Amino acid sequence: MFKKSRVFYRLFVPFFLLGVGLVLGFCIFIYTTTYNSVEESFLKDKRDYTLQVLHNVEQKVRTIEYGFTAYSSTSSFEETFKTPFYESEFDRYQDIRKEMSYIEMLGIEGSAYNLISLDQKWGIINGSLKTLTEQELDGFKEKYVEGKTQSLFWRPDGEQIEMIMTLPIYRSEKFAMGTASIPKRSIDQIVGNKEQYVEIYNKQDELLYSNQEKDSSLTSGEFNRLKEKAANGMTMMRAKDGRTYVYALSDYNQWLYMVEVNQGEIGTIIRNTAIGLVITSLLLILLVGFISYRLAESYSKPIRKIQEKLALPRVPSKENELSLLAASIEQVVDQNELLTEDLTRQQPQLETLFVLSLFRNRLSEKEVQNRLEQFGYDVDHKVFYTVVIQMDTDFEEQGVEGDLFRLAINQVVAECIPESERFIPIVLNDEMQATILAFPETEEEPERKIAKYYESIQQAVKENLHVTLSAGISAPYTTIVESKKAVDLAKESLYYRVNVGAESIIFFSDISQLVNDATLSKFPLDLHNQLLGAVRSGEEDEAVSHMDSLIADIFKTNKNPVSIGVTLTRIINDLVQLGQLLGADFAIFDRIKPLYEEAMNAYSPERIRKRLTEDLLKPVIRSTHDKKEQSIKSLSQKIVYIVETEFDQDLSLDQIADRLHYNPNYLSNVFKKEYGESFGDYLMNYRLQKAQRWLVETEWTVKEIAEKLQYRNSQNFIRFFKKRLDMTPGDYRKKHRH
Repeated sequence: MFKKSRVFYRLFVPFFLLGVGLVLGFCIFIYTTTYNSVEESFLKDKRDYTLQVLHNVEQKVRTIEYGFTAYSSTSSFEETFKTPFYESEFDRYQDIRKEMSYIEMLGIEGSAYNLISLDQKWGIINGSLKTLTEQELDGFKEKYVEGKTQSLFWRPDGEQIEMIMTLPIYRSEKFAMGTASIPKRSIDQIVGNKEQYVEIYNKQDELLYSNQEKDSSLTSGEFNRLKEKAANGMTMMRAKDGRTYVYALSDYNQWLYMVEVNQGEIGTIIRNTAIGLVITSLLLILLVGFISYRLAESYSKPIRKIQEKLALPRVPSKENELSLLAASIEQVVDQNELLTEDLTRQQPQLETLFVLSLFRNRLSEKEVQNRLEQFGYDVDHKVFYTVVIQMDTDFEEQGVEGDLFRLAINQVVAECIPESERFIPIVLNDEMQATILAFPETEEEPERKIAKYYESIQQAVKENLHVTLSAGISAPYTTIVESKKAVDLAKESLYYRVNVGAESIIFFSDISQLVNDATLSKFPLDLHNQLLGAVRSGEEDEAVSHMDSLIADIFKTNKNPVSIGVTLTRIINDLVQLGQLLGADFAIFDRIKPLYEEAMNAYSPERIRKRLTEDLLKPVIRSTHDKKEQSIKSLSQKIVYIVETEFDQDLSLDQIADRLHYNPNYLSNVFKKEYGESFGDYLMNYRLQKAQRWLVETEWTVKEIAEKLQYRNSQNFIRFFKKRLDMTPGDYRKKHRH
């Protein structure tokens, strides 16, 4: 009862091994993917943390440097530090301490700041006045002044970082010196996370700061390679010992910030996932074993099932297997015959799909060759043309369904052109029908034959369907995969019927010179302005009349379809913009995308005039009629809105008038009447308010604020500011920040 046949084991073992392999592969893939994802996210967090440390430290460093620089730039600095200092000058001492207190307030908490006069041999050191010895003075000058091209020095000093700045910073004569000593604990507070191993190196590769008492595991070669990568914008490196470092190079002072990544943290994060995958793998392997057992058992007993289904008597095992094989083969043969019949019935649809794919360039050359062999097309030593035809009138004007017309036209093409000289005709889109024609390379005057075919097609369609057609024919091509380009050329040819009228047969070779000519679009500006004026005044009949004249003039003066399309698109854009300014219903503009497409492909003046009038012009006029008075009253509010949203751009009343389609003088009078001041004064006062706010709330310099407020010369801004507020921007910032 429990004995299994050899067939059972031959099925069970492969099924089981395959299932186990898939399960293990899947689990390994999931683990690898998860680990990589977690590692990537973890490293991203480290990079963000490194950049945060960089920005925090750099902000404090720049603040300290700025404090000393700003003080050295004051008018009283030179007088103070080139004059001897006596212990009785308490007021002078208080002034210097006040400046140092300002630097301390902006700088790093817990730091010590000193100011030294190299010229007069005195200094405010550790809060006290001290006279320098000649030895101390010579040491300072030799180390930081004489022969030095730089004025700023950062160096490690035991458990602190020391900054030395020779002053004034922007003068070659150095008669003073400022120092700042930043203790390690202050940097610890900025770095924050003590569990992260963080190191900071200055531009001279000196270790300025490390939050842990241990030596770096990087060799000198690895450190140099890390600096080179940091200069090239890279942010991570793995050392030879397997450790990973995330780093960032400051653009401001070329300091290198480095954080060591603890790989053990990633393992801790992924540990639960690994345990879950192991448990899942074991469960899946058990499931695979059960499924493999059931499959092997079912496939090893096929005859029993056949007997149950067909009520056949039991036969020996070998005969059962042969019977199953015979039945299976017979079933496959029957299915193949059915499939062949289905393919035969569906071949026209498959051919149509093939031609559509050619026109859309969705097939590789190998796929094209396979399809050509499948459908029996002979393309060797052939020259091809693509022909696109389109009705000269809308289907709606004929009072019939478009699908019926397109299918009827497609059938006429199939009947008028021999099958040996064409691919299957197809309906290209809602308006066009396309056919690929194929002629032998030795064919004489193939274009004459094409013209004859399509004249007969036009005649047949006109007699039977009572519509007229135009045809566009591409340039000849020798490779069938070029059909995408050919159908575009055929469409381009078809657009030129605007110049030759309905029932045209246009070859691309005849109009290629026109396509290549760079012709400027001719735009009837006077008629256009009259149209916009009629829309503003709400005169529908007058606007329709101007639209008729405008469209007629455009088609009369522009012969290139591209020029016509560009000109019509400009009209649509201006009407849309004007309608929006006049408060037209936005639903009108949500439906105009087909209008843009028709404008770029316009060939009938009457058709595009009707569409523009009925779908855009009249709806805009009727929608804005009731809102006209309210719109006029809100002109001043619109100007104020533009000022409040674009005050940091180049802005003038002429620009606003052009955007709102109003005369600048008219807008000026309306605005002054509404707000009691001119537009220019309002704009300058609003920018002044913004400047006051930015001076208090931001760290932007006066020059940056002036540039944002469109002052080309910051001195003009300072003069205007002082004229209005009786103080400079710098004084205003100091007053309101304290």
